[in-house]
Amino acid sequence: MKVLVTGANGHIGCNVVRELIDKGYVVKAFVREGSNLKGLEGLDIEYAYGDVMKLDTLAPAALGCDRIIHLAAVYKTIAETPEEIVEPAVIGSKNVFEAAKQAGIKRVVYTSSVASIGFSDNPNQMRNGDDWNDDAQNPYYIAKTKSEKVAQQLSRDYDIELIVLCPALVLGAYDYRVTPSNQLVMDWLNGVGQTYRGGLNLVDVRDVAAAHVAALEKGENRKRYVLGGDNMLVKDIGKLLKKMTGIKPMHLPMPRGVTLIFASIVEFISKLFGVRPLFTRDLVFEVIDRYGFYDCSDTNTTFGIQPRSTEECMKSSIEWLRETGRIKETVQKKISKYK
Repeated sequence: MKVLVTGANGHIGCNVVRELIDKGYVVKAFVREGSNLKGLEGLDIEYAYGDVMKLDTLAPAALGCDRIIHLAAVYKTIAETPEEIVEPAVIGSKNVFEAAKQAGIKRVVYTSSVASIGFSDNPNQMRNGDDWNDDAQNPYYIAKTKSEKVAQQLSRDYDIELIVLCPALVLGAYDYRVTPSNQLVMDWLNGVGQTYRGGLNLVDVRDVAAAHVAALEKGENRKRYVLGGDNMLVKDIGKLLKKMTGIKPMHLPMPRGVTLIFASIVEFISKLFGVRPLFTRDLVFEVIDRYGFYDCSDTNTTFGIQPRSTEECMKSSIEWLRETGRIKETVQKKISKYK
């Protein structure tokens, strides 16, 4: 079976391609001309160059393929304009299904995010694939929600099977550009990031890749599957990081209301001086005093996944960040004592 992978050179993409090869699939990697392909070096794959926003490049790439795994997206939580994130997501979804229709492809594995599912205000409430983020404020959260709804509709209109995968915070190797997920760990280690009131779910990119490949054959049409690991308070993840490395991130104890006001001030001052803010009000709205806790039991059963623990996820991220020189030298020396 030949599989077209959009965004094949991204963090998840590099791992999905490896998993596909390992499972005996033929891979066509759809990447932009001039993009960084370091994560795909040495792999036995075919390349197709183009942009998911340009159907005239995507449609020819889909010809001769049996499945599409659609990963291409702008993964930013802070951008100059919302359109920078939302537009590629929505147009990309439309073009993927049009390309699949033209090529006679009958199943699309679509990578969304828990951003489309949203967080809960209650730490005792776990969300699942039946939930939607109906009050998204941050452009990335809006993009994932809107584009996935477009995909659901086009799946019906074109009678193409759709398997939606919604990963939690993805950590691990082959992340050459450093996504916001691995950056969270990087910033904690380098002393520029803070833990905060709320909860997160971390998932290893290898488990995410395994689920994508399994979804080529398994899964219920148009069902949304959450890919995640342990549900943990962000503060407790910080404590785990200290246990693993000796580095304890600073904790922000401020409640939601105060943090929203503080974020608005930071954003205003950043715009005044023409610098990129460390965080924005819309991002704080999504995560502070909110809990990204998910029930992934159905996903794990369907795709035969046994998710790695939070500690294993963190270890994978730390090792990658160290290997690629993303950790300060002084921090590197301190971490070495804990190996």
